Amino acid sequence: MSFRRKGILSFALFIGIITIVLLLLVSCLPSAEYGTEEEADAAAPYLITAAGGQPELPAVQADELPAEAEPVTVPADVPTVVPEAVPNAIPGAELEQDSNVGTTLFHPLSEDTKPVPSSVTTNTYVPIVPPKNTGKTSSKVSIPVLNYHSVAIDPGNIVVISPDKLEAQMAYLHDHGYTPLSLEAFIRLLEGDTSEKAPEKPILLTFDDGYIDNYEQAMPILAKYGFPATLFVSPGMTEQDGYLNWEQIKKMQAGGWDIQPHGMSHPHLPKLTADEQAYEIVEARKLIEEHLGTKADIFCYPYGERNKTTLKLLKQHGFRYAFTIDQGYATNEQSPFLLKRLFVNGEEDLHAFETQLLKRK
Repeated sequence: MSFRRKGILSFALFIGIITIVLLLLVSCLPSAEYGTEEEADAAAPYLITAAGGQPELPAVQADELPAEAEPVTVPADVPTVVPEAVPNAIPGAELEQDSNVGTTLFHPLSEDTKPVPSSVTTNTYVPIVPPKNTGKTSSKVSIPVLNYHSVAIDPGNIVVISPDKLEAQMAYLHDHGYTPLSLEAFIRLLEGDTSEKAPEKPILLTFDDGYIDNYEQAMPILAKYGFPATLFVSPGMTEQDGYLNWEQIKKMQAGGWDIQPHGMSHPHLPKLTADEQAYEIVEARKLIEEHLGTKADIFCYPYGERNKTTLKLLKQHGFRYAFTIDQGYATNEQSPFLLKRLFVNGEEDLHAFETQLLKRK
């Protein structure tokens, strides 16, 4: 081939390459504003403008909301529920009627009166189902769990029970054949462990918040009858006025009380970020285990509040169970992180106590 023909062919090849490059560039121009067709489609909803000419964001669907914002529906037949006593709740508080759910709420004067609603339902986690071939039964187990707070004299405050009333209630349980359980014995029964004979009338006694009067008043009364109990404490509040210190907590543990976490500072968990919730939950367990040398993997929700993030964190960090303030007996048909309890109203008499105990099965 002559030198001249080679030059012509090379020039034609060069022109062809240039033409192809130009065609590729032109084909990319329609989507250049957003980079790709997918990006353009994703941005399209935000180009809609309102009457005033400002960008108008698309409506957010309910299932797109963060877990913390998802509401929980409270059944109409839920009995009176009283969120727990909190710092400054004892010296001065108000009762408020919530017309939406028909329940009476207890709020400290200094607190926001509307707790963040929970997104949790009883179907969030599957019921407790014992594994096969372990000597456990899958038949229904139902155990009353009593929910106490402060033991003192404070007329009109329903979260405070007088020592005399607590004494009368413990005598009633003793005289009517109830057997208060340790936390581990309660869990064994709930899981259907048949390795030990179950008492005829098992019951679990729980005290929330860690008031000093639990040590001064409740512990001697329960010791009189040989009753164990479970105490949910917030380690960040120990040593404060009106609350237990670690030395007292250790003595209660030695006296048959199980000590478990109630958040570091008794917070409204759904108002916190995931990291903040994790700190409140995990640090509380860590401090209890360090001070007492025992497992602290049973949680109790401050104010009874929780959301999907809370439950995910409990599962992620290896907690076994968690107690609510939802009213009713605890059963193995409930989700393990949604165990119910019976609130003890300090203003009610012994007959009301007996009636509540018998009707909540």
